[in-house]
Amino acid sequence: MESQEEKLKAMLDWESAPQISQSEIDGLLSAAATADSAGRSPEDENWNPSYDLNFAAAMGWAIKAARTATTTQTDPESVNVASRIFENCLRLARHYSARRSAAVNFSAVKILS
Repeated sequence: MESQEEKLKAMLDWESAPQISQSEIDGLLSAAATADSAGRSPEDENWNPSYDLNFAAAMGWAIKAARTATTTQTDPESVNVASRIFENCLRLARHYSARRSAAVNFSAVKILS
């Protein structure tokens, strides 16, 4: 079975330029940690690792876009290629951002009567 980390790496095509490092993958997963199906937060020692992979992928593609945006090229044809890569990275960031999870944990809500 594919791990959450492996899924994120696939979503990001992480080894293709511009690359995402393993430490960035770790940071993206940490930032995307969510409450598990039992409502336990990532800080809970009994937490079952759960992540909003679409959030992590959107952030990862934004990082890739930023790296492409800072690429300097002197060949006019290369600029066109760089701009297409930049646009593709932004398109994928928007795609995954639109698919983000919207979870609401009602376990801590008190009902007033």
